[in-house]
Amino acid sequence: MTRFEEVQMKIAESAKSHLEIFNMQVFIEQFTLDRESRFSLTLPTLDPPFPVTAIVSFTYDAFQTGMTLYEDTPEEVNVDVDTTVELEFSVKLPIMQGYPTVEALLQEIDEEYPDTEPVLTVKEMFPSEDNIKEYEISYLYSIDVDEAMESDLFDQIFEELKEILELVYRRTKDYIDHSWYRGEE
Repeated sequence: MTRFEEVQMKIAESAKSHLEIFNMQVFIEQFTLDRESRFSLTLPTLDPPFPVTAIVSFTYDAFQTGMTLYEDTPEEVNVDVDTTVELEFSVKLPIMQGYPTVEALLQEIDEEYPDTEPVLTVKEMFPSEDNIKEYEISYLYSIDVDEAMESDLFDQIFEELKEILELVYRRTKDYIDHSWYRGEE
């Protein structure tokens, strides 16, 4: 099975060829020793603070990690290992004022990229006079990392993510509440 770090670097390379990585983190759960890699991405044309971002993450559980170490032993071992990893995507929409309907944007993404099967999450900010909401579009892909390492699948996935971020930015840029990003103007 492909090592966690190899998958992480392959994802970073593919992401960098289409998007800007502005944060990369690795989390290790102390009790189970599960490892999670998380990339924060945005469009290369945007300036900080970024109004449109995405977080891409994947997790290796302790068994998967152990199997990558176990395969280093010289003995031939026939163990059936699940090499599937869920690559999770979370597209964070900008804080907006007066946007007509986020559901229409979600439907457009679903029609343009049906494999994503996107889900919309809405978070209301309290207390708020303006009824401000934070929107996030999530989807995931279950991929076989051993096969993906040998193909251009990650490049295709990040090219698709770039197109989704560009679509979100095009549809929302006129409604962005810039006071959330640059202070009161």
